[in-house]
Order: sequence, then structure tokens, then C-alpha cells
Amino acid sequence: MAEASRRVFLFLQGPHGPFFRELARALSLRRADVIRVAFNASDEAEWRGAGPLLRYDAPAEEFADWLRQMVEAYDVTDIVLYGDTRPVHVAALDVARQLDLTPHCFEEGYIRPSWVTYEREGNNGHSRLMSISLPRMAKALGHGHRPEEAGPATWGDARQHLWYSALYHARCLLPTRRYGRFRGHREMPLLRECSWYWLRTAKMPWVWAQRSIKQWLLLRSRKTFHLALLQLSFDASMQVHSEYRSTADFVEEVIDAFAEGGEPSDYLVFKAHPFEDGREQLGTVIRDLAHDLGVGKRVVFIDGGKRLANLLDRARSAITVNSTAAQQALWRGLPVAALGRAIYKKPGLVAEQPLADFLRHPRRPDLRSYWLFRQFLMETSQFTGSFYARDGIRRLLERLPDAMLAETDQYAQVLERDGEDESVEPVYRPTLIKAG
Repeated sequence: MAEASRRVFLFLQGPHGPFFRELARALSLRRADVIRVAFNASDEAEWRGAGPLLRYDAPAEEFADWLRQMVEAYDVTDIVLYGDTRPVHVAALDVARQLDLTPHCFEEGYIRPSWVTYEREGNNGHSRLMSISLPRMAKALGHGHRPEEAGPATWGDARQHLWYSALYHARCLLPTRRYGRFRGHREMPLLRECSWYWLRTAKMPWVWAQRSIKQWLLLRSRKTFHLALLQLSFDASMQVHSEYRSTADFVEEVIDAFAEGGEPSDYLVFKAHPFEDGREQLGTVIRDLAHDLGVGKRVVFIDGGKRLANLLDRARSAITVNSTAAQQALWRGLPVAALGRAIYKKPGLVAEQPLADFLRHPRRPDLRSYWLFRQFLMETSQFTGSFYARDGIRRLLERLPDAMLAETDQYAQVLERDGEDESVEPVYRPTLIKAG
């Protein structure tokens, strides 16, 4: 067990639930000091005695200056956060670079549902994976091998995730003098966003019935189809790591390309994100666009649901902005078109064709390259476990604290195996979610 008597970890916002509290306690057992910054009542409640607490209730624009003062006052050496595109986290990472602090960035797993992502510097389009080529990975690992585990079919701990998310936002809605200036990192006011989820919950029996019937009819028909994996418009993967301003923009481009290049016998199936709440009326948008382009009878919208396996097993290809679900398609050897910035968007993995050409003649990935890529992920940024379920957190804490206390990150450790200097530069740049 690694020890760190001179390390001071400052925790910012984390995944909803107890994960940051339990991680801090594990670091404390290794003689590190831990501090938490709370931006609202939910942050404070989730910390619950894990260590000293600092409350921040000033505007986000003033956070960087305040943070510098706290770093000096508490001799902070490390900053811990979840999601590197929130305004206060962008500011914190900038401060970390200026003051030579070690940042620790968490994100949902790049391989779901049984892993989470831990990196230094940044995640997703800011990850160091963006600048590490497949040949460099191969040189460090040797030849890739076929993964033994089955391709994941579900989100993973969705029930616990939804429960902690609901609890977190409920606390934020309660009136409080202490955090009167708190504003969430999303554009939509919290109460209005919650109202969409409440409405969605009320409609779930009807949504489930429609989804089940549509999917059963599609699979029973034996028609060939391309599967478009929809994402959430407000998510950083869309707003920061792509050129799209909304899911509707992505939908329009895909339907245009399908009308131009799709085979007359093929269908186009849009699969909504499991947490889609209906605010964009995507079913109506898709229906109207397909009708206007003369392909309305060959375009299907399937609203939500956690399981992808049955659809992927029958799909001709997968199209996405940068969804992690595309890795389920790659695991199956399906052709994948990624239209945003993604860690797996590398030659040999995703098709480099114009989208209309892809829909006409989709090119399959090189499976050996994908197995190598997946092996590299599992030996570097992916840690077995879950942010939300008790057993998943326990599994994470078996390895994560020692990885955080290590002198170098997992990428450097793996890339140095071949004896060469690890010279990959981080690609992170401070990036805020687009407004509007």
C-alpha cells in the first residue's frame, strides 16, 4: 500500500453519491490529507465527515483566484474532479497547470458498464489517448488479443445512478442561505430540468410499451438497418467534443446522408440515449426530417431503453457523434462512423469515409487493432468497478488510491515498457460548454 504523508488532495465536484467520500477516506488511510470544496448543499451532504470542508458561494468567474488562495493556505498538491468541462473544473485545471499541481480526472468508463475512467490532465477529447497512435500502443503492449469478456449490453448500475442523481438534485432545490448563489453547470435551470425528468418518469409505461413493440417489429422483419446512437444535447461529449450544438443537428446530417447514399432496401434506426428526457421531441424531429427527404418509411426512432445488444447484433453499421456505446459495435466487428472527437477515432477502427459513402458501403474495423486498443485502455485508464453501487466502489478502491499516489500516471508506466522515453504530450486545453 502506497503512503503519502506530504500529499494534500483537494476534491471538487464528483459523481453523485458516496464515491468521493469513500475515495477520500481510502487516501486518508494512506496518510494523505484530504479537503473538499462544496458548491451546494448536496456536495456538503455527500462529503459527510470525510475531512475538512471549504464552502464556495461566489460567482464561478472568481473561482480561480479563490482556488489559488486555498492552494497556498492548505499546501495543496493534488486536485480531484469528475468531468473536466464544468466551468469551475476548467478553471481548476488551469490553476493546476500554473502551480504544478497533479490533476486527477474521473469520468464514466470508456468501456461500459463495468469500468470507470481515471486519467490525469483530462478526459474524452482532452484525454492523452487522443495523441497516442495504435502503433505506439502496439509497441508498448505487444500484439493485441481478443477480449475474453462478452460485449456489454446494459448501462450498468443505472438504478443506483438515477437514485443518487435524484437525491443530489432534490437537495439542491431546497432553499438555503449558505449556498444562495449556486448555479449548476448546465444552461437550463435546475427546477425546469427536473420537471422534464418527472414528466418522463410519468410516461415511462407508455414509452416502454412503444419501444418494445417497435423493436420487436423491427427485428422480426429481418430488414437490414444502420443504427444511429443518439446522445444528450447538453452533455460535454456533444457540446465540447463535437461541432454539433444539439442532437437535432446530428440527426439532420445523418438523415441527409441516408437519403443520398443509403441503399433502397436499408433502414435507418435512431436509438435514443437511456437518459433522454424528451425535451427535444426527437421522435417528431426525426419523423419530419425523414418525411421531407422522402425516406420517412425507412427511418425508425426507438425511444430510450438500456439494452443495445439485440439491435447491435442485427445492425449493418453504427453511426455516432462519439458515444462510448460505439465500442460495443467495434467489439462486434461492426463498421462505425464517428462524427465527433472520440478516443477510438483512429485509422483502422472507425471508417474514414464521407457519411453518404459509409451508408452505401460501410467499412469494417480491423479487429486485431481494436483488441489491441481495448487492451491498452484496460491497462491504463480503465478501472474495474462503479461510482454508484457499493460493491463497485469497493472494487475501485482496491486499485485507485495507489494509482493516484503513483509518481507517474498509467499511460507513462505502460508506454515506458519498451524502454523509450514517454513523450506523449497532454492535449487538454481549457474548454467551456458552448452557450446557446
